[in-house]
Amino acid sequence: MRPSSAHHHFYALTLLALLLCYLAWPVTAGAQQETPTATPQATPVAIEGAPVIVNGQELFRLQTRVGSITATERAALVSDHIGRLANNPFSGDLVVAVVDTESATDIVIGEEVLVSVSNADAAAEGRDRQELAQEWATIIQAAIAEGQAGVGLQALSAGLGITLAVLLALLVLLWLINRVGNWLVDKLDPATDSGRLPPALANSEIYQSGQFSRTVRLLLRLFKIALAVFLLTVAIPVVLRAFPQTRDIGNRVREVLLAPLAKLWDGVVAFLPDLTFLLVLAAITWLVARLVQLLFREVERGVVRLPSFEPEWAGFTGRMIVILVIIIAVIIGFTSLPISQLPVFQGISAFIALLLTLASSSAIANIIAGIILTYTGAFKLGEIVRIQDTIGEVVGKYLLTTRVRTFKNEVVSFPNSLVLSTSVTNYSRLARESGLTLYTTVTIGYDVPWQQVQELLIGAALDTADILKEPSPFVLQKGLNDFNVSYELNALTRKPELLPALYSALHRHIQERFAAAGVEIMSPNFLAVRDGNAPALPTTDRRPPTADQQPTTND
Repeated sequence: MRPSSAHHHFYALTLLALLLCYLAWPVTAGAQQETPTATPQATPVAIEGAPVIVNGQELFRLQTRVGSITATERAALVSDHIGRLANNPFSGDLVVAVVDTESATDIVIGEEVLVSVSNADAAAEGRDRQELAQEWATIIQAAIAEGQAGVGLQALSAGLGITLAVLLALLVLLWLINRVGNWLVDKLDPATDSGRLPPALANSEIYQSGQFSRTVRLLLRLFKIALAVFLLTVAIPVVLRAFPQTRDIGNRVREVLLAPLAKLWDGVVAFLPDLTFLLVLAAITWLVARLVQLLFREVERGVVRLPSFEPEWAGFTGRMIVILVIIIAVIIGFTSLPISQLPVFQGISAFIALLLTLASSSAIANIIAGIILTYTGAFKLGEIVRIQDTIGEVVGKYLLTTRVRTFKNEVVSFPNSLVLSTSVTNYSRLARESGLTLYTTVTIGYDVPWQQVQELLIGAALDTADILKEPSPFVLQKGLNDFNVSYELNALTRKPELLPALYSALHRHIQERFAAAGVEIMSPNFLAVRDGNAPALPTTDRRPPTADQQPTTND
């Protein structure tokens, strides 16, 4: 693990103290300083032989073999004999005796020989054979007495009490886990109660379909199984160690279980400085993000004013700064972890950087374009704009794209780089400033006075709702064509969101006005031959013209 700043300060202070001690050490002038001779540490003596172990306690060691039986096999046999006698609650009082023979000294109980002390055993220990046999007999007598005390009525009662207490606690914990798990599942089930959940979750499709509750039920079931297994692994060694006969097994099981836990604990303790740093960094990041959001929220409301900063920029700017702060915090937090120095993470970082370099050129261009569009104020959310051939309301401004909903309720997404490189017409801004001009062209024959045409067109515009009376609509004569005159009607409105409806109503009123006045609209072009031909007017009660009165068309 890479040392933290506190560790660096501790190391620096330690080195400084050692340096000061060295400089302040008294030295006699002209005397030669002698280098102290280091005292070599004693080499630990290797213990030879096979141990005789009873109830987890080593009694003595056997170092020689008897015939074809090795010292290890002898130690196992002796341990088994002594263990059976020591852990038998019905064996009564046992007296260990020493019987001397010609070639060995036997340690016996009744007629059963526990171990034979040979001359080779005495020579390996450097002791007299009878003296060594007497010492081993005393040790065996004490081990048997201790074992019988452990398997007595009082010891068995204590073991049974511990076992019953552990089993009762285990059952209570398992029952509580099951009840709490079922309670949580019931609370998260849509069929039982959803009132205490957040509305966004309670009304979501994944929750109403039951998928959320099934997932939570599965996770809780797995958690209950894992917790039950953990409690069992903790309870089993406690129960085994409550009885002398199984104490050795309980100790081994405990060692097997505690070794990973001890390693995990060491890792947690070693990670505590880095964890503290990450928690402090997360708290500072959260505080800075909240302050930034609060500042730009007040700027957006107009409470706080920044020089040359538009209030509509506040939301986007606040989000960008918060994202930047979070990215910086993640980089600082990751580089402070020891795993960031592992070659595998360095390789992953290099691979991600290569992917970003090769594949993010267009994304970066769109992000930069989105930032430029925001701060240039080309359009805002809710405004009616025209981008290329698409006219509609701006419903989304994102880092990469801009979304426009057309009057046909179609959402069109434009890359920000495309929006920046093309012309954008903002109808809403024009409507707010001086009014948006609606214009349409009709062609009328030369036989109709232009004053009448203008009067009819302006009247049609004034008949249309949401058309401004002031400034008044006006008409421009756009062209003197071969067979007709082009008149352009111009009228102002402040509701660009109604463009299709306004144009439709305007055209309808133009048709009604011209039909009522008996003026035909020359679209397509009509040849007005003065031979009494019928005018091209929309009427329902007029008789059909005769054959010589059919109008002649010229496309």
